[in-house]
Amino acid sequence: MEMTEPQVWTLIGVFAAVMIGVISLLLRQGHKTLTVLSHQNESTLASLSHQNESTLASLTRQNEITLTSLTRQNDSTLASLSHQNESTLTSLTRQNDSTLTSFRREIEARLEGLQGVFDARFEAMDAKFDARFEAMDAKFDARFDAMDAKVDTRLGSIDRRLEDLDKEVANLATRFWGSS
Repeated sequence: MEMTEPQVWTLIGVFAAVMIGVISLLLRQGHKTLTVLSHQNESTLASLSHQNESTLASLTRQNEITLTSLTRQNDSTLASLSHQNESTLTSLTRQNDSTLTSFRREIEARLEGLQGVFDARFEAMDAKFDARFEAMDAKFDARFDAMDAKVDTRLGSIDRRLEDLDKEVANLATRFWGSS
């Protein structure tokens, strides 16, 4: 089958357009996948943050209710003891103050412990997400590198074939015009 030079160049142009289109579609699909994964991770982080905030608020409310209840108990005890002797009242007041102080310290220690637990969980989640993102980046980089290598190999093969075709066309032209 003999082809003219414009037909050969047209065929080469069509092939190049198809290859560029395929590469464009592959790159667009990879970008969409990264965007979807990024949105999923953001929504998961927002959900976890909301859960932790509501848990912390609930614990704070419970501690306030407990403190209010203890304060009311202490106030009623002090009212009944106020009719008694002053030294007993002073002694009980000191005892109540130390109890409240130790209870507050215990509550503060528990809250600090909870804060440490939440911080550790957030750090673990951050590390987990960072590791997943890095793994995804490495995976996509490897895929893109493999695709680049395939495209480079194919383009090199096409260049060699074009050079061979060009030589054959030149030889045919020499034979055709050289022999007439």
